[in-house]
Amino acid sequence: MKSKIRVFTIVLACFGSLIVVSSGVIIAINFATTVTIFSQMLGQVVVRSVDGLELALRNHLDAAEYQADFIIENIRSGNVSLDRPDQLLDFASGSLAAAPQIGGLLIANARGRLLRTRRDEFGIVERQWLDVQPDSPLALLDAEIRTRTRPYWGEPTYSEPLKASVMNYRVPIWDGDEYLGYLAVGISTQALSGLASKLSDPPNSSVFLLYGEDQVLAHTYLVLQPGNVSVEKPLLSINEINDPVIERLDSVSSSAAIFSQKDINLGEIDANDKRYGVVKRPISGYGDTPLIIGAYFDDSGVAVLVGSILRTILIGAVVLLVGLGVVLWLSRAIARPIRQTSEVASAIAALDFDGVEPLPQNRIREIDDLASSFNAMLVGLKSFGRYVPRNLVRQLIREHREGAGIEERDLTVMFTDIAGFTSACEGMSPPDVADFINHHLTLVSNCIENEGGTIDKYIGDAVMAFWGAPDSIDSPTLRAVRAAAALQTALAEDNQMRARKNLPPVRVRIGIHTGRLIVGDIGSPNRINYTVIGDVVNTTQRLEALGKEVDADAESIVL
Repeated sequence: MKSKIRVFTIVLACFGSLIVVSSGVIIAINFATTVTIFSQMLGQVVVRSVDGLELALRNHLDAAEYQADFIIENIRSGNVSLDRPDQLLDFASGSLAAAPQIGGLLIANARGRLLRTRRDEFGIVERQWLDVQPDSPLALLDAEIRTRTRPYWGEPTYSEPLKASVMNYRVPIWDGDEYLGYLAVGISTQALSGLASKLSDPPNSSVFLLYGEDQVLAHTYLVLQPGNVSVEKPLLSINEINDPVIERLDSVSSSAAIFSQKDINLGEIDANDKRYGVVKRPISGYGDTPLIIGAYFDDSGVAVLVGSILRTILIGAVVLLVGLGVVLWLSRAIARPIRQTSEVASAIAALDFDGVEPLPQNRIREIDDLASSFNAMLVGLKSFGRYVPRNLVRQLIREHREGAGIEERDLTVMFTDIAGFTSACEGMSPPDVADFINHHLTLVSNCIENEGGTIDKYIGDAVMAFWGAPDSIDSPTLRAVRAAAALQTALAEDNQMRARKNLPPVRVRIGIHTGRLIVGDIGSPNRINYTVIGDVVNTTQRLEALGKEVDADAESIVL
């Protein structure tokens, strides 16, 4: 066994050497920072900071456009219909759950029927169907959207259901010259204030977002208390936000600007006997009135911040030149096995155990331990995968659930059984009986799974399966009948091979029945089965047994 090297030892040796070399070089260097360099570096910091703020804001607001495009594409393609309430309810709820930035959706048809979906303060999706009354705000909204042919951002409005002001993205739905309805996506200004709070670093800096020059869309102060907003006045003015810096934004004149680049203005404001640096940039693309994103910070920290950045750049450049070769080697040595582990983990997440190979050993001890643990887990999962329905496990993984729960559904159930199994096994040894049963159950299972069925259990030589759960499928009864027909064909071919070996034919009875069943997790806390219960199961089993009386000598019979 080759000796193992710890990651800590490798990193300590490499980066310890780099620190020693870099420190010696840094001590020998003496540089002076001039006003010009200070201005340039400050400009770069400001540009990058504002670029980062703008990117975060656009990612937040663009979620409304992306989700709207997704919904409209599904409506126009026919996947979702404005005239199918249940389908639209589920689709709207799923769309809202997929975009946490969005606070609510309005989906209306041309006849005044409207679905309102919103997220409450606990994150729960609430859904409500409304008949839009004439002269109501929703009727006025519909009348305005009818005049548009392209999506657009409307002015901020106050939403009574959300109890908050919202930015809203509106999409008229047309089919040629026919108006089908509209979609409106709302992003709460409280959510925008939450974003501003995350981007802020109090007391060093505070981020804000304005609508135009004098109305506040987002501010840290508005996260918990949105202020006195209403339908008539959805936004507060800069004088109502109770922030002395924001109140004096109009005092930052172009003549007092320290820096101006890429539509960014950096100036200074005196408030509460302190001096603050203020940076602003207008952002277009979200309505006729431009948004202004900005931040203010204590001026005294600017010099320290810029000096720290300069030193970091110098140190980084030296370390990069000295340690480039070592870092490249080290990165490859660590990244390769981690990448292999990631690829294997992705295959395991999809329950694709058949194409997964064990991870190789590695000279780095922690990675070698990881590979050993991973390989042991793989063996366990392969064993586990033989005892549970994979389509059920895949669904639970997709939905991030630990169990399937219990529900009532219309399902189709199938029972299969070998006629005269006891006599067929006479004279066989136990291993031969096991091989015979396993071969037969493989034939049956393949036919069932190829038609999307779920195998409930094996009962000796009998098989119980059902269609319609855990995934809802179209025409479960037809799929069950197809599986039965496929089994009859496979059985006939298998009996031909048995005849060539002078073995007696296998005869099978099949029962199929459809009805209302309870399906889900049944059992004790220590042992759970995903199964179905109800009279339909008993009826199906009696149908299978009835095949003996209908035609006892048939090679296969389906009732």
